[in-house]
Amino acid sequence: MKNGSTPKWLKHYEPGVAAHLEYPQLNLGQVLQQTTDQFPDHPAFIFLDKEWTYRDFNELASKMANALISLGLSVGDTVGLYLPNCPQFLIGYYGILRAGGIVVPINPMLTGNDLAFIIKDTGMKAILTITEAVNTIEQAKTPGLQIISTALTGLLEPASNQPDSPGVLALEELLTSASGADPEIPIDPNAIANLQYTGGTTGRSKGAMLSHANLLANAVQFRDWFKNVYTDGNGRFLGVIPFFHIYGLTTTVTSPILTGSSIILHSRFDINEIMGSINKYKPNLFMGVPAMYAAIAMRDSQDYDLSSIRACVSGSSPLPPAIQERFQQVTGGKLVEGYGLSECSPIVTVTPIYGTVKPGSIGVPIADTKIRIVDPETQEEITTSGEIGELLVQGPQVMQGYWNNQVETELVLTDGWLHTGDLVYMDEDGYIFIADRLKDMIIMGGEKIYPRELEDFLYTHPSIKEVAVTGIPHSLRGEVPKAFVVLKDGVATTEKELRQYCISNLSKFKVPKIEIIEALPRNSVGKVLRRLLKEEEA
Repeated sequence: MKNGSTPKWLKHYEPGVAAHLEYPQLNLGQVLQQTTDQFPDHPAFIFLDKEWTYRDFNELASKMANALISLGLSVGDTVGLYLPNCPQFLIGYYGILRAGGIVVPINPMLTGNDLAFIIKDTGMKAILTITEAVNTIEQAKTPGLQIISTALTGLLEPASNQPDSPGVLALEELLTSASGADPEIPIDPNAIANLQYTGGTTGRSKGAMLSHANLLANAVQFRDWFKNVYTDGNGRFLGVIPFFHIYGLTTTVTSPILTGSSIILHSRFDINEIMGSINKYKPNLFMGVPAMYAAIAMRDSQDYDLSSIRACVSGSSPLPPAIQERFQQVTGGKLVEGYGLSECSPIVTVTPIYGTVKPGSIGVPIADTKIRIVDPETQEEITTSGEIGELLVQGPQVMQGYWNNQVETELVLTDGWLHTGDLVYMDEDGYIFIADRLKDMIIMGGEKIYPRELEDFLYTHPSIKEVAVTGIPHSLRGEVPKAFVVLKDGVATTEKELRQYCISNLSKFKVPKIEIIEALPRNSVGKVLRRLLKEEEA
């Protein structure tokens, strides 16, 4: 897009949806207080049939903040949330922020070296987890890390959680004894709120630094996109998309809380529970991934009333048109596709809810979001419709950089523009289409797996001479990782032994299938041709 020209996608914005917005100069703790002042008795969240109002939520967030401060938390300290979706996640998240801390949301599927790396890299001071995961944390922890446990289904009752591990504190007891008054810690909106760990483009996990202002801006942008769907105080969000992912956190936590909406919490996606929840609580908004919508679309729904669903945005992986069509038939609501990444808090583009839908498109840029498509080699801007290039993004939601990683920061941030590493093209109407995700990245059921990370790990096995990892098709998960291994001369290691080595050291979802081969296919200059390995498995 040329400087000064009007973006061609703006003509596809719905009536009332703004191209430019005002962003409150508030931190996220102040946003919760503001919402509480406006909707004190409105349900903030529901879990296991128990309801907490915004008044309850706001007080519990202050109790959490005061408990952390009493434990020695200082402004700028990092605290981990190793939790599924539950009230404790929300209370912990806003309590940490209100105390002046930085939240580190962690995927509870991460274990071993993956978990230990994040704890060490952030200099984590404390971590909140469910009782069943305490042992996992203890195996990965660094000296001085304070573990706080909670009973997932205990509804915050003190009797539900009596830790038996030395030094582990009970969240329920901390909340009972702490003051419910706002500690009123001065927190600049430009201060870092989240360290959102992402593999980026090179494999090893990096912490995207997202400020209060970044996260609030994206929540405001996302809320405005739904201006024609719901009014403040009347949103009811189905909260099953994981909050430890930035997609779930922004679309189903910060945006609803900004608007006084209710969040119907689910700690896992169980199709029967979800169908029953929609039937009972009548959510009107449901952010998810294609696999979730597919499960509902294919389920016999005649015993459930799903008509409350008005709008959904699918992210993380391509949305099959057949699933989109069937889901809309079943619910009567709208299901559209969007695009984002952790470094953008995460939302960059969304298809208009009640506007033009183009199959395969990730939509158009949201308010105040500038994009460029450039030639990956020359960095020259591409202005021709349909021509593929790398997507660059600039906007109030773009991260501050990577935590303690200036080298990687400088690789992706140039003059305020974020290099996404995704290859896209734009059509004549300004709609964007993904041409290729990072060529070698594997997306398994919404989880990103980076071949280089697995290859680097496998090279630590003494029997391996060469290895190449690629994604292979899977009927349910889209694709799964597979490692093609060349052994050193004279060794007799088996595929089963190599897989066990992976199981012992990697998070479960990263463990690849293993095949031992004679040699890796290469081109004339010696580059491994992963494409050929992938094609053989198709």
